[in-house]
Amino acid sequence: MRIFEYLLKGGVILLSLLLISCTSEIDFTKASILLSSDIDSGFSKTLLQVIDEEIIGRSSVKWENADTWINNQPVIALAISGENNLKGIEIPYRSKLEFPENLPEGYRILLDKENGKNTVWIIGADNRGLLYGIGQFSRILNISNNQITIANEIDIASAPAYPIRGHQLSYRNTANSWDTWTVRQYEQYIRELVLFGSNSIEDIPFQSDSQSVHMKMPHREMHIEISEICEKYNADYWIWTPITGNLEEKSFREAELKLHEEFYKSIPRLDAIFFPGGDPGDNHPKHVMPHLKELSKLLKKYHPDAGVWISLQGFDLDKINYFLEYLNTYNPDWLTGVVHGPGSPPVDLERNRISDKYLHRLYGDITHTVRCQYPVENWDQAFALTLGREPTNPQPQYYAKILKEDIRYSNGFLSYSDGINDDVNKVIWNQVAWSPDIDVRDILVEYCQFFFGYDVAQQAADGILALEQNWIGSLIHNETGA
Repeated sequence: MRIFEYLLKGGVILLSLLLISCTSEIDFTKASILLSSDIDSGFSKTLLQVIDEEIIGRSSVKWENADTWINNQPVIALAISGENNLKGIEIPYRSKLEFPENLPEGYRILLDKENGKNTVWIIGADNRGLLYGIGQFSRILNISNNQITIANEIDIASAPAYPIRGHQLSYRNTANSWDTWTVRQYEQYIRELVLFGSNSIEDIPFQSDSQSVHMKMPHREMHIEISEICEKYNADYWIWTPITGNLEEKSFREAELKLHEEFYKSIPRLDAIFFPGGDPGDNHPKHVMPHLKELSKLLKKYHPDAGVWISLQGFDLDKINYFLEYLNTYNPDWLTGVVHGPGSPPVDLERNRISDKYLHRLYGDITHTVRCQYPVENWDQAFALTLGREPTNPQPQYYAKILKEDIRYSNGFLSYSDGINDDVNKVIWNQVAWSPDIDVRDILVEYCQFFFGYDVAQQAADGILALEQNWIGSLIHNETGA
C-alpha cells in the first residue's frame, strides 16, 4: 500500500503549522512546570525526568515542579488534547480531528501570553505526542549556562507522516560501540532517538554465544533492560529473530520454541518479532511459515498485541513465489507485515505483490559505506581503502534522498545499524519519516542546537553538510575537502 493510499484509508496524516518569530525572546529561566492529572502518573515521571535532564540539565537554572499556577512566573504546561482545563485554566483546544495534536503521536506547542502570563502549552494527542512535543521544544530553546529563553511567538503543530520509525540497537559484539555500554547509556541513547521522532527499537536477543569481553553485563539481562527502557519511554520493542538451524528437524524446532517462550515471558514489553527470511538462514518458507505460526501462539500468550513480521531477504524466485502463494491461499491472520531489507525484491514490486492486509516496513542499512545496500556513490578509492566499511558516515542529503524514494511504498522503517557512527543518519531518517518535505539543513540545525548549543548550531550544521561534500567524487579534485 503506497503512502497516499494509506493516508486515504485513515492512517497517520501529516499536518504542520510552524510560526516562530525570532525578533525577540522571552526569558523562561525562572519557570515552573505543570502536568495534567490525566497523564498517567508513571509516564509523568518520565516526562519530568526528560525535562530535568535534557533541558534544565543543560543549564544551571532550576525549574519548579508546581501543583498550581504561580503568579508572575512563566509556566511550561503539559496536557492531553481534548482536556478542558489545567488547574482551573482553560487549555487551548482545537476540536477538528485533522489538527495534528488530535492525530496519533501528534502535538502542539503554543506560547500563550494571555493575562500577562507567559505559558508554553505542550499538548499531546497521547503520551508519545507529549514526548515528541518536549523533544521539539528542547530543540528550539536558547539554553545557556545561566539562562533559558524562547522565541517571542511560537505555534507549532505536527504529527508523523509514517507510523513506524525506529532503529536496531543490538547488544552484541559485532557492533562498534554498544557492547561496551551500560544500561544508563542505552537509556540515554534511546531517549535521544525518541526525542527526535523514533517510536521503535529493535534488539537481537538470541546470540548469547557471541559474548564480548567489553560487555558490562550478560546478554539476557541487558535485553530485559532494553525492553524495560522501551516501556518507560513508550517505544515499541522489536526483536530480530533469525533461524540458522534446520526447521525440518523436530528437536531443533522444539528447542527454538522453548528459547523464544522463555524470553517472551521474561520481558515487560514486546511489540513485534521480525524473522529475516534468508539473511541469515536457508530454510524454505514451506517450513518457515508453519514455524512462525507456532511462534505467534507463544507470542500472543505473553504479549497479546505483538505482531509477527518476515522479510524475503535472500529468497530465490521459488521461495518468493511460494511465500506469495501461501499468503493468497491461507490469508494468515497471525502475520502482521513484511520487511524490506538488503537482498529483498525491489521495494515497489514487493509492496504491490502483497495484500494491503499486511503492513510493510523498511530495514535499510544506514551504517555501512561499501559492500552494502547503499554504498557511497562515486567514492574515491583512497577513502574506501583507508576508512573501510564502517567509518563515521554522516551523509544527510544522501540518506534523506534514499528514504524519500523508498518509504512511499511502506509504512515506515527500522534501520539496520551497527553502532554510533551513523548518528546523523538516524536523526535524518527519523525526521524525514515524520515530515518528508522537511529541509535537511533545518534538521541538522536542530540536531546541532540540541547537542552542541544554540550559538554554534548554524555553523555546526554547515560543517556536517561539508563533511558529506568531502566524500563526493575524486578526492584530488574535490575543493571542499582540500
